[in-house]
Amino acid sequence: MKPLALALLLLATTWSFGAAADDLVETARTAKAKRKKSTSKVITNEDVKKSKGKLLETPLRPLPDEPPQPTLAEKHAADRKIRAEHNQLLAAAKANVATLEKELAALEQRYYEEDDLDRRDGELVKQFNDVKTRLDTARKELEQLAGGSSQLSAKTP
Repeated sequence: MKPLALALLLLATTWSFGAAADDLVETARTAKAKRKKSTSKVITNEDVKKSKGKLLETPLRPLPDEPPQPTLAEKHAADRKIRAEHNQLLAAAKANVATLEKELAALEQRYYEEDDLDRRDGELVKQFNDVKTRLDTARKELEQLAGGSSQLSAKTP
């Protein structure tokens, strides 16, 4: 009796699932029929081959002649070269100022050590004034170069 009941139970469940599957298929078909159809035609390769249209080719216009733009690496190398040259000029100006300051200090010391008043007031004062004017111009150049280095550092990120 148990095997018979089991077979009936199995048959009943399979039949109900089969009916549910049929209902699902019917629902899908009706939903597909209700969907909006595409209004545009799909163009296939055969349609393209049958076409009588002409392909128009426009002549290429020459590009305007512009100089090539430098790359970022080239810009960086150029900036680095400019900074290196500027640093060399700055170092040379600093060395020039230091040399002139030493020369001025030595002339001042010789002025005080000199016993001959004519030589002291004639030659040494003239030399001192010449070195003093050269030192002033060298300091102005150094200030200009130092001002340029602040502009260079402000340009670089």
